[in-house]
Amino acid sequence: MDGDRRDPGGLSLPPPDVAAEAAAGRAVAAVAAARAAQVVWSSLTLGERRAGLQAVKRALVKAADHIVEVVADETGKAPLDALEGEVLPAAVQARYLARTAHRHLAPRRVGPQPVLTKRAWVEYRPRGVAGVISPWNFPFFLSFQPALTALAAGCSVVLKPASATPRSGALVAEVVDAARLPEGLVQVVQGGPATGRALVGAGVDVLSFTGSSAVGREVAASAAARLVPTLLELGGKHPMVVLGDADPVRAARGAVWGGCFNAGQACVSVERVYVVAEAYEEFLAALRRAVAEVEASAQPPRGIGPVFGPGQMEVVEAQVAEAVAAGAILLSGGRRVGESFYEPTVLLGVDHSMAVMREETFGPVLPVMRVANEEEAVARANDSPYGLHASVWSGDPDAARRVAARLRAGTVAINDALVNYGIPGLPFGGVGDSGWGRMGGAEGVQGFCDLVAVTEPRWRRRREAYWFPRRGGMRLRRGLLRLLAGR
Repeated sequence: MDGDRRDPGGLSLPPPDVAAEAAAGRAVAAVAAARAAQVVWSSLTLGERRAGLQAVKRALVKAADHIVEVVADETGKAPLDALEGEVLPAAVQARYLARTAHRHLAPRRVGPQPVLTKRAWVEYRPRGVAGVISPWNFPFFLSFQPALTALAAGCSVVLKPASATPRSGALVAEVVDAARLPEGLVQVVQGGPATGRALVGAGVDVLSFTGSSAVGREVAASAAARLVPTLLELGGKHPMVVLGDADPVRAARGAVWGGCFNAGQACVSVERVYVVAEAYEEFLAALRRAVAEVEASAQPPRGIGPVFGPGQMEVVEAQVAEAVAAGAILLSGGRRVGESFYEPTVLLGVDHSMAVMREETFGPVLPVMRVANEEEAVARANDSPYGLHASVWSGDPDAARRVAARLRAGTVAINDALVNYGIPGLPFGGVGDSGWGRMGGAEGVQGFCDLVAVTEPRWRRRREAYWFPRRGGMRLRRGLLRLLAGR
């Protein structure tokens, strides 16, 4: 990082201070262009913006094959995985926003009591220019979702895709341009950390960041210094709780799906499994069979996909090696296959002293821990700074709901995993080190808005009873106190 640097193609890059200055210039120019476009976009009626969102949905479907091709080429994902994990959820999101955003943004009436002479309501006004910093693991969808949600709220967007997947993220602007929305409504700035820092300081009015908790803290601190509101979707360490009456086959298949989809590179991936003692042996037997049905490849239907994130393979290998050295047992997997694949791995005999149980792995690794009972399972599940997604597996709906209510997480699934993210009407986000703010549902759209409280008189009057000079004295005020709060 010192002095003269070179990019992967061997070209000389400018020193860091020059690169930062150039990044700042690009970000400021992009924000200015987006601000001009936002004035046009926000002046449209909700119905006109709704038609624009429908046009984006049609443009997305038309571009589906091209998006799949670019994502597959850039990440190594199978075309099936790119279609299922990137384009399909983006289309579902676009359909949802086109159908519902106008309702989420409609003024909300509020009962005016005790000021009965007034009408009161809340308006949702677009914040302005939204900055979006997106990750590499789902490079199209996790760029498209926050960008389109911001557009639905009436904002414009400056998008910085992950530097590892620049083309996939840039496709968002292509889709919006093809929909013939106001020119410049989605701007794209490419680059690494310097560009991300520049975007935060370039004058955006709200910032959406998806990425690691460590970087999220830096983003939040920088934005806070400028009083820029943030929506942070950060890391996770999904605890899967398997109760004694759970269906062992379903739970085992769910664990493999939840832990190995996209090679475990999802913030909601299953990364810890706590099995109550009475279910442990049956679950392990079923898990051994379920893991044998998948493989370290990109070939459907068995392939789990590549580990393609920058430095991610080394993180996975280090965590598994450390766990084994500390006494964990490999039930399956534990090896790299070629340059880009890692075997679906199950670890037994793990404990919370191991990094694989404390830190985000982001790989196809399932550490399984036997616990005495439900109480220990809940305590272990909550023994983490993360709180994004959790799951409970049980044959008793009441027991499952009871445990779900005790888990510290922003989203919880019962007898399934990851599914919450596929329901666009649900708010998605975390607590603790997993961030704040929500994407999805009414809360996601409204997160890109300023809430404005408005009042107006019900009828014309020369003065209000509570204006100067005040009337009625203490007796009237005591009567009001008893009337309004005496019971």
